Amino acid sequence: MKGILEYKQNNFGGVKDVDTKNRVVTGYLSSFDNIDHSGDIITKGAYAKTLKERRNQIVFLNQHKWDQPHGKFAVLNEDSKGLYFESEPLINTSYSEDALKLYEAGIITDHSVGFVTVTQETKGENRILKELKLYEGSNVTIGDNSETPFTGFKSLSITETNDKIGVILKFFKNGTVTDETFQLLEIALKDLQKQAFEIGKQIIVPQVKSQELAYAEQIGLYLKKKL
Repeated sequence: MKGILEYKQNNFGGVKDVDTKNRVVTGYLSSFDNIDHSGDIITKGAYAKTLKERRNQIVFLNQHKWDQPHGKFAVLNEDSKGLYFESEPLINTSYSEDALKLYEAGIITDHSVGFVTVTQETKGENRILKELKLYEGSNVTIGDNSETPFTGFKSLSITETNDKIGVILKFFKNGTVTDETFQLLEIALKDLQKQAFEIGKQIIVPQVKSQELAYAEQIGLYLKKKL
């Protein structure tokens, strides 16, 4: 909607590289010409004007939280694939440190943009976003709303959902992050479990159901330990 700050997650290969030693992340904040789960399509050139006019005002945030900035972007430009970025070294804070650990563990795999739509058109059921005013780009997976902690889960397959559960359970065994991040990961496990259950109701495959039950048991055991 015009004039309203919106968020758009990039589920199309958002992370290119993570240099934990130098604290630098590279990847894509946004992809062009893909239909997202909301039915929107961002066209190439949508960020051209905003990058020209306010490039130095665009910041890199943790989970869209303005009180948790990682810093700014060393590189931010459009290419044929999407909005490419290279971060400046992430600042030395607990939340940036947590983010680097979650990147390294494969839990954070996507990015998102916070923007205002300037120009759009509608074709059929799709909204074509032609010019956007960009305010920030964020690493995403864990959201700050407990009702919708993992906004990208709606588009995951049963295999991808189970893979994500496996990665988070593995991280719990030896990962070290702040209590806030651990609590959000617990919310994520519950959300993933619900997602796997809903998909499982539609896809009746014995092997898939068996894996789903195995992960459900592991999640249950983990959460019981915490109570």
